[in-house]
Amino acid sequence: MADPNVLKQLRANLHSYSLLYVEDNTGLNAQASTLFKKFFDNVVSAYDGEEGLSLFKLHRPQIVITDINMPKMDGLKMSEAIHAIDSDVIIIITTAHDEIEMLHHSIKIGVFEYLIKPLKIDNLIETFTRCSEVFLEAFHRKIFNANLHAVFNYQNNLVFLLHERNVVIANQPCLDFFGVPNIEALRKKFQSFGEVLLEHKSFVYDHGTMKWFEHISAHPGRLFNVKIADQEEVSHHFILTFQSVPEKEGYAVLSLNDVTELGLLKLYDSTATEKEAILKDEKTVRALLEMGMRSGAKIKAHNLYKGLSIANDGLVVTIDERVVTMKVPYVQLKAMQHEEMFYLTSELFPMAILAEGIKRIDFEDQSVTFEHYHLVSTSPTRRESIRVTPDDKIQMSMLYEERKLDTELEIMDVSLGGMRVQVLSLPAGFAVKHSVILDIVLTTMLRPIIINTTAEVFRIDEVNRRFEVVFIFTLHAEGKKSMIDYIAKRQMVLIREFKGIQYEK
Repeated sequence: MADPNVLKQLRANLHSYSLLYVEDNTGLNAQASTLFKKFFDNVVSAYDGEEGLSLFKLHRPQIVITDINMPKMDGLKMSEAIHAIDSDVIIIITTAHDEIEMLHHSIKIGVFEYLIKPLKIDNLIETFTRCSEVFLEAFHRKIFNANLHAVFNYQNNLVFLLHERNVVIANQPCLDFFGVPNIEALRKKFQSFGEVLLEHKSFVYDHGTMKWFEHISAHPGRLFNVKIADQEEVSHHFILTFQSVPEKEGYAVLSLNDVTELGLLKLYDSTATEKEAILKDEKTVRALLEMGMRSGAKIKAHNLYKGLSIANDGLVVTIDERVVTMKVPYVQLKAMQHEEMFYLTSELFPMAILAEGIKRIDFEDQSVTFEHYHLVSTSPTRRESIRVTPDDKIQMSMLYEERKLDTELEIMDVSLGGMRVQVLSLPAGFAVKHSVILDIVLTTMLRPIIINTTAEVFRIDEVNRRFEVVFIFTLHAEGKKSMIDYIAKRQMVLIREFKGIQYEK
């Protein structure tokens, strides 16, 4: 007795395909056709080879089951004629005689299976199961081939087709990388692609806070760092891209570009001392920029015009020795011209890159060329609140240990939660984490607004024989509303101002 679950699964796999049954015995034809309809929605019957060939041309079934000895045209001649029309059709021969000569002839014309009558249900199930595997493999290959050219442009990347995280097909570079002869051997090596992803700081792999498949499928279009060992257990650094297959739920194509030669693995996962040394190494940063150029990744350029954030996507187009050229929009070039530096960020980079030493800004070509760059642990892109350069109407006084600070003071920038100022001198004992009282006078709509708040000294730096002090504070009620209003109006002024300089030569 066949397992009902096996029969149910087999029907689920085969019901959408069609079958042609050719048998001259009318009773056997009717009986077997009824059985076949348990697996296939579309079953067509014929009673001789000529009728069978005619019905094949009309219905184009994927499977043909035929007797051999029949009037008008025997089953083997009909099978040859069918394969001449479509060589992918699965043909199953049935006969009451176990004849070696017919068996050899069947093999020669590419018959899928040779079954002895009367048909046994176990043999039929085993044959149909292999048919379903052939159909599934052909379906996977069709999806793979249809998407490969458009997505990956025939690069020498490792390319996988996944179904529900599992590898169903892979290209030849994949097989070579893992040292296996075919896809079946690769599947024995690992079923789920996640099994090959190795632990590495900030890379994609399964761990407590990340499930690799959920993470990459939730961020389509992004580039991901992964580490995978080859057949010699040598770790390689890959840039992974992910694309789901349209209208085929559960299917996805992965492409992996090997960037090991850039020597960046140590940058993403090293001790603090090692990373500190790497930060100063322009060769390492250049390797990051090369990786972005080779991947065709969009790299975002950031500038601050008096605190106003200006950011646009760009592309690295050439790297010649130390000199890097990027394509960026015209508006970004104007911001670079004003600030004489800029930041670069990308999903590929472990942190922001500060670019300086601008050699040339070409507005006609919309490109910038620079020669100095290094990684920075902080950048304007990570600011929690908007900081703007204030107008000359803003004023501030400071009370420290119940005494007013009597010194020349210049406000550098202001935000909803803090202020940066420069002063000529500081009172004795003035230090980080000390408390002060600030009186901030804002002028909006031609009337002064006074904000009185307690603040904490967050940072003190010495710059050009002056002290730069950063205060942090928390505003409430009217004071908070007034500061929000001031910053918003100041932003609008800066936007108009920046638009004006865009057209300056």
